[in-house]
Amino acid sequence: MIHKHHKSFTQTWINDHLDLYNYAQSISDTEWQEEIIASMRRQDTLVQQELRRSARFELWRKFDSINLDMLELYHQLKTSQDEEQVEELRKKVWNLRLQRLEVVKQLHQGMK
Repeated sequence: MIHKHHKSFTQTWINDHLDLYNYAQSISDTEWQEEIIASMRRQDTLVQQELRRSARFELWRKFDSINLDMLELYHQLKTSQDEEQVEELRKKVWNLRLQRLEVVKQLHQGMK
């Protein structure tokens, strides 16, 4: 999945830069053309940076989603009178905590 996303993103990035280059050429902006060529020479680095940024964003989105789910479960725990339901809610909270720890671990690894 990630490899497919990487390939698709890279192709889009290249096409966008070629379009910009063609536009810069059509308006005779040679300085801009040179900047675009320089950027394309650093394509691998720039694409990798963007993919890492995108992955970090998705991890933070997942982290936030887990926190919202946990808040909802805590609210249900606070209001529940049924012991079986309370036990089930605690299990769900525990599983979400484990998921959140995994996300934090992935975020930490991505910062190295």
